[in-house]
Amino acid sequence: METLDGVVVIGGGPVGLLTALKLGKAGVRVIVLEAEAGVSPSPRAVAYMPPTAAALDRFGLLDDIRKRAVWCPDFAYRHGDGSLIATMDWSVLAHDTDYPYMLLLGQNHVSNVIVQHLRTLPNVDIRWNHRVESIDQDASWVTLQTSGPGGTTRLRTRWVAATDGARSTVREKVGLTFDGITWSERLVATNVFYDFSLHGYSRANFVHDPVDWAVVVQLDQSGLWRVCYGEDPSISEAEVRRRMPERFKRLLPGAPTPDQYRVDHLNPYRVHQRCAPEFRRGRVILAGDAAHATNPMGGLGLSGGVLDAEHLAEALISVINEGASVRLLDEYAVDRRKVFLEFTSPTATANFTWMKESDPAQRARDTAMLEHAGTDRTVMRQILLDFEKLNGSRSTLSPTTSNRLSGAPKRIVREVVRTATRSALASLRSAKAAQKRLFHA
Repeated sequence: METLDGVVVIGGGPVGLLTALKLGKAGVRVIVLEAEAGVSPSPRAVAYMPPTAAALDRFGLLDDIRKRAVWCPDFAYRHGDGSLIATMDWSVLAHDTDYPYMLLLGQNHVSNVIVQHLRTLPNVDIRWNHRVESIDQDASWVTLQTSGPGGTTRLRTRWVAATDGARSTVREKVGLTFDGITWSERLVATNVFYDFSLHGYSRANFVHDPVDWAVVVQLDQSGLWRVCYGEDPSISEAEVRRRMPERFKRLLPGAPTPDQYRVDHLNPYRVHQRCAPEFRRGRVILAGDAAHATNPMGGLGLSGGVLDAEHLAEALISVINEGASVRLLDEYAVDRRKVFLEFTSPTATANFTWMKESDPAQRARDTAMLEHAGTDRTVMRQILLDFEKLNGSRSTLSPTTSNRLSGAPKRIVREVVRTATRSALASLRSAKAAQKRLFHA
């Protein structure tokens, strides 16, 4: 049996690779186990907020990622016909952060950059095609049984970082549930070559409409865009594909015919609001989608996962290299769960509900709220600063900036958030009791 006096990271997505990178740079021995043959080619998550860009800089990755990413200085809210409701400009944060922008890049490209950096670290071993079959642990060790190209093997390690996604094998095998709801809507993620910028679109757009709600985001510098929209969950994938040209005629500006765009990828899927009841079980610690899953409206899933990776790696480095108390791992688990339950999940829920609101009176109130935020730069700044909550207990804001967050503008923002939350809960009436019961702190 192989023994590692270090950390096994299970899951080779961006959260797992980032965890391995920070641990490896600190001299910790790391083995990454990934069931797939390599980095998934799917772009999946694409947006990185200012606090996430700051974290990527601390990882030493930002320069390489910026070379490949789309620079996104603002994002837009639009009606179903494409007309503009409001634009939110990241430059209002120019005095608050060194990263007053959003980056757009498919997570597969980000993962490939991380892998390039990991290859320079002799103490990190990435093992593709290795699937975890069983996990046992005692007070000192975790023992893993894995299947891979060489057959079944056993590996003993001090710590396990579980970053193997929303369908986490590790979470299941250590006996943790994944409580919450599955949204009734089916999302259809399409990657399409079409020049939205010619029609005045921002590089990130949220389309608000009871039927044709959508997210339109530029994926990379090649001209590929993500168009994610809602579809009837009862129909087959073949029917989704058959209906796509008519949906695109309404969703894409200029009402193009199929010969005027090229679809590179189509993937119908369901989305969830779910969270494990605890992020640490003995010597196994969860991060990213293995710990919590959210709908993608607002790009908060991977943005939060990047910060999970940083905080988890820092806690493990303190425990392993500096002899710190394992209570640091409990603090990580409590803090990152709190970030998800108090910021990420309710914010993503409000975003989703705004987009597909069907009540005309509520839509009018939501539109007025967004228009106000788009014209009052003080309110705009307050709203965009809210993304700093992804950092959890470690604030990156200066005391001066924090002090400026008080006063009347903040009261306006609180009312904006309250309005959104009321709307979200109204549309999720049937799920409200379940969320209270299942997402207990």
